[in-house]
Amino acid sequence: MAKTSYEKIFTKKLKESDTRIKTSFVLIRQDIDEMQKMIEAMRVYLKKKDKQHIYAKKEDNKIRDEFRKDVDEFTQEISQLKLALSAVRELKKEVVVRKELAQIEDRIKISFKNDIDDYKNEIKNLRIELKEAEKRITATENGQIIEKKKKWFKRKGQ
Repeated sequence: MAKTSYEKIFTKKLKESDTRIKTSFVLIRQDIDEMQKMIEAMRVYLKKKDKQHIYAKKEDNKIRDEFRKDVDEFTQEISQLKLALSAVRELKKEVVVRKELAQIEDRIKISFKNDIDDYKNEIKNLRIELKEAEKRITATENGQIIEKKKKWFKRKGQ
């Protein structure tokens, strides 16, 4: 009889430990399934953020290229204005009497002053836009996404 009671106790303890092991494996499998779901969700999220980062970088590069183009056009127009001013000065030396020269010079200064003031304002706006673009690029490189702001100024002719 002593053997059977030990066998019963041993069998009972064996079944209990078997049940605990099965329960542990079931819980481990559930945890692994949850972790795999979380990992897959993280992959999808990171892919999405990577695509957003690439898109934002392309947009920033477009803005930078447009800015450079605008600066080049502005520089070219300033050069043309300087050439026009020098041509006017040459004509003034050759043809015009001093009295008429003063009157013509005043008219030229007034007409060019407005253009120069407009260009100065445009330079300020372009510098602000450059700084903003550089901030966005820096933020993008640091992993932050900054929403594109509305344009600060309209180009001439729009």
